[in-house]
Parts: sequence; C-alpha cells; structure tokens
Amino acid sequence: MMRVTIEKAGINGEGIAYLDQKPVFIDGVLPTEVVEIELTQSTPTYHRGKVLRRISDHPKRIVPPCPVQAECGGCALMIAEIEIQHALKLEHLKQSLRKYVGRLDFRLIKPIVVNPHPLGYRTQFKLPVQTEDGRLVAGLYAQGSNRLVKAKQCLVHDPGLETLKPKILRILERHGETAFDFTSQRGIRTLVLRGFDGQYQLTLVIGKERVDDALVEDLLNLSGLTSVYISVNTVRQTHDVFGRYAVHRGGAKTLPVELNGLRFELSPMAFFQLNRHQASAIFTQVTSLITERDVVVDAYCGVGAMSLMMAKTGAKVIGVEINPEAIASAKANATLNAIQNARFVLGDAQDVLTPILSQEKVSVLVVDPPRSGLSEGMLEAIQKAKIPTLIYVSCNPSTLAKNLGVLQSLYTIRSITPYDMFTQTPLLEAVVHLTLKTNGS
Repeated sequence: MMRVTIEKAGINGEGIAYLDQKPVFIDGVLPTEVVEIELTQSTPTYHRGKVLRRISDHPKRIVPPCPVQAECGGCALMIAEIEIQHALKLEHLKQSLRKYVGRLDFRLIKPIVVNPHPLGYRTQFKLPVQTEDGRLVAGLYAQGSNRLVKAKQCLVHDPGLETLKPKILRILERHGETAFDFTSQRGIRTLVLRGFDGQYQLTLVIGKERVDDALVEDLLNLSGLTSVYISVNTVRQTHDVFGRYAVHRGGAKTLPVELNGLRFELSPMAFFQLNRHQASAIFTQVTSLITERDVVVDAYCGVGAMSLMMAKTGAKVIGVEINPEAIASAKANATLNAIQNARFVLGDAQDVLTPILSQEKVSVLVVDPPRSGLSEGMLEAIQKAKIPTLIYVSCNPSTLAKNLGVLQSLYTIRSITPYDMFTQTPLLEAVVHLTLKTNGS
C-alpha cells in the first residue's frame, strides 16, 4: 500500500500518478486527488494501480448516477461535473498538439461546443448476449476483460433503446433462443438496436441457425420496433460485430432519420453519428466553410450526410467511401432529397483522390477518418494534391495531432473547434479548418 497524488488524466479517463519516475495508471480518480493504492501490474515503463482509499477528493467530484459506472468503465468521467469533463478533454487535446505539432497558439482552439443532452444521447447500442441463471442478459464487457456488466438501464442510451432491450430478450427466451456458443456455433451473439424519433431497427447477430418467422413476427409486434435483420458472425477473434452482411427478415427495410432539413434512410450496417444533436452542430460548422463556388471532395463520406448538406450550399460535392453498402445508401439518399450536385465514388480515398483531381479543380477536401486517423497513403495523397482548403473532422485528438504534425509543413491551422459528442466519456470530437500555405508562409 502506498500514497500517491494524481497528477493528470490519461487518454482513457484514468488518473496518472508517478512512482520512481514511472507513470501509474489508476482508474476512478481525478487530478489533484490523493489516494492510497496497491500496485496490480509493474512493467519496465509503467505501473497500474488500484485505489484502496481516497484521502482527498477533487472539489468537483460527484457520485455517478449509474450504479455500475465503476465496473463498466464505459463512462470513465461520470465521476466529475461536466465542466471538469470538458477541462480534462481540452487538456488532452492540448497535450496531443504540444507533442506532435509543437508551438501552437491555443487561442486557435474555440470554446468547446457543449452537449445539451449529457445523458440519453446515444442512438444505438451493440450489446453482447450471455446467459445468467437461465435468463438471457445483455450488457457491456468490463474494460479489458470478457466479463459482462449488465445494467437495468444504460444512462447514455436513448431511453427507447433501454425500454425495448428487456422486451426483446424475453421474446427471444420464449422462442427458446440461447446465448451464442462457439462450440455449437449457435445462439444469439449480439443485439444491435438503433433508433430515432420512436422508430427502432433491430439486428440479431447470430450463429449458424435459422430464425423462425414466428420469432420475427413477435419482435415486430413490439411498439416502436419497425424492422428486424439477422447477421451471421461466428468468427472468434474479431472486432467486427456484424458478419459479412445483414439479411432483412421483416418490417421496414430502412430506418428513417432527419438531420438539418435532410432525410436519410439507414440500413443496419451503414454508419451514422451516434449523437444526432452534436452531429448536426458539426455538420453545420463544416457547411459554413463551404461556398456555392467550391468543388468539394468528402473523403470517408459514409451514407452521404455531410456531402448532401454541403451540396445544399450549391457546391459541387464528390463523396468517397470504401464501403459499398454506404455508397449505395448515399446515392439513394441523394435521390431521396432531390440533390443532383453530389455524386459518390466507391473506393479508398487515398487511391481515388488523384484520379478525381485529374477531372475536377477541387477547392476543398473534407476528411472524417476513423479513430486511427489518416493512413500514411492518405497523408501522402493530401500532400501531393495541395488542395487549397482542408477540413479535418476528428474523433481522436491523439491521431488528429499526429496527422496535423505531418500536414503543418503544407497547411496553416486556422481554427480548431472541439465538440463534446460523448459526454461522460473521455472522447472528444473536433473540426479543424486549414488552408494551404502560399510562398512558403
């Protein structure tokens, strides 16, 4: 047992203290707190510790409203008031920029855009299923483990998702369904449920079995559940929730959602932002940087939401996406909204950017990459293209800063606008506006 002071927060919301000049990562603590810990892991470069007793608390520490917050680990910052959550996220952004970009005027960082709904904002869940005392249960795996943590209600989920969850599980039980077993390769592996405005789309991720029509019919009798899909995934070591495809079994084929005056129809595997309100704010910000004279390439365009919003300004927009299903959805959404000045190209952005530039005088490039950031190939393509305006939409400050460190020789950072998209978690989104340097300036 030893006493330490928490010096700062880590990228996953954990606290960091120091012993023998090595960091000690400790869950469930905030900067400035003094705690007694025991070490649970020691390596040549770091330690991990577990809190035995808090001696002094951060003045803005709160009791988390979720009873399993400490077990689950999904909402690591739920122990702090919102203003402290914001401060910790912004500090992580600044630390990342210091590390990779170097000297940067932090006045370029705009005030964080606050999430008006700090609870109940998440419009989709993907929950693994297990059997407990003969009953089907769904929850989240505790961080870094395969131990399922279940809660009567996940407070960051849309309440409608949580209302349907137990009803779906009980219907599955009545039809004799069991949790997925790797030996038999049968059973329910994951529940995927997404919904907007009281309409919900369910995908059962299952093993090698047939799902009866009677089960599908009973599920569709649930109030608000408008469509049912199945997807087969029997791969043991995978980060993918879905199998290779999803099969429509009943109800509506797509899920409607409205955003910024546009309507979108979503299939189960099509990505869409999980916080609709903050997504609207981000799309509005990006669109404000576009004029009707622009020719825009929207890399990683998904189902075309941001592409179509930019097209509403009168700009010519070319969306690029590697997922064939997303491209099909994007084209259908353009037709649905009668937008003709946007077209969509299937392919890897790093491969198709140069061919597009041979046909179009592109003035704006928008990139919205996954958490891993821009690939080396995409960074090279951007540097070669020298497009006048670059708008980087990021969901990971660390990879954002790393990419900006590469791009800063060619581009000037004009502004960084952070968004609290996923309140209660350490995650932070940002929109960065960059312009091409001229005459070496």
